[in-house]
Amino acid sequence: MTTTNADILIIGGGLYGCSTAYHLAKNGARNIVVLERKAVSSGGTAKSCAIVRTHYSIDTNMQHAVESLKIFADFDHLVGGHVGWRRTGYLIVGPAEHAAPMRKVFEAQNSYGIDTAELTAAEALKIHPLLSFHDVGVIGYDSFTGFADPYLTTNAYAARARELGVQIHTDTPLTSLQRNSHLTTARTPNGDFCAPIVILCAGPWTNSVAAHMGLQFPFEVSRHKVITLKIERPYQMDWPIVKDLTTPDKIYFRPETGDVVLVGTGDHGEPVQDADTLTDNVELQHVERISKIIANRMPAFANASFTAGWTGPYDISPDWNPLVGAVAGNEGLFVAVGFSGHGFKLAPTIGEALAQTVLGKKVRVPIADYDPGRFAAGKQLSGAYGIGSIS
Repeated sequence: MTTTNADILIIGGGLYGCSTAYHLAKNGARNIVVLERKAVSSGGTAKSCAIVRTHYSIDTNMQHAVESLKIFADFDHLVGGHVGWRRTGYLIVGPAEHAAPMRKVFEAQNSYGIDTAELTAAEALKIHPLLSFHDVGVIGYDSFTGFADPYLTTNAYAARARELGVQIHTDTPLTSLQRNSHLTTARTPNGDFCAPIVILCAGPWTNSVAAHMGLQFPFEVSRHKVITLKIERPYQMDWPIVKDLTTPDKIYFRPETGDVVLVGTGDHGEPVQDADTLTDNVELQHVERISKIIANRMPAFANASFTAGWTGPYDISPDWNPLVGAVAGNEGLFVAVGFSGHGFKLAPTIGEALAQTVLGKKVRVPIADYDPGRFAAGKQLSGAYGIGSIS
């Protein structure tokens, strides 16, 4: 059995593993190895709806969202590669009781250079003609927001990382992960990999990896469902993403190829013990319920057809915010997990910040609020809307 010695070992070849690897190499690190049990972008990343929005009430989240948006919008120039970026704008609607906190978020977005404004129903209809606002108390519009392709984005980071010398080993599952003195050994069917620095970026599978070292991080895994609906009229690709905070599920929807609308939820989802047990089966009951909610917001969808559905895992922390940084009491161990459904849009700058933290460099966009030990220290994060994916 061969042994490969590395300076930095990353477990997980999803978006965070590849983004962090790229930024480590860009910041001068060498001898970086990424281990992925299947293929690059074959885990939770692949199921992302890949929306890139900046509406957050927690300032750290907003900073990362704003700076990451700049990267998505100019990815080929700043990083290199095609990520399927499409700028559509973002309409967010809420009940009357959300008006005050939403307006504060709009102001904060503007202070960071984001073009966000409160709209009247008539103004919003000019942007999206199918919407109904009969039960809405406040409407906001961000013209900069859009979405990308998660597979293309992850593979673009992987390609740039490889060009900078990063070794990415796919089809290389862990059989054990052992820490001895200041060296960690990852055993795999393809040989052993040893490094003094290890970064866990395995998404919903992170605790399965951490269990080898007797560790467990505070997050749970849940099942989230996405469906696509179609009507006779084409759903235009330039219509904005819509987030509906008036609904119990905190639904969002956006255009998708094939003249359909893609609909997901921002609720907790269904807890699952093992993300590997997820299938893409979406129950008819869910389709019918979500279809009624969509028909309320877009009456033209009263008789819409269900065209497709799939599921994906969320790794949800107790406050729905990421756990990123050094793991206390474990020198040389770092983690990035608990993104709670909003990890895609933050990945460019959190990957950068984690790499800078590992290398002891000045962090451009701060991640101190995401300290993995914050719950034990009583420093839970909470936004204007309470705990949830919009905070």
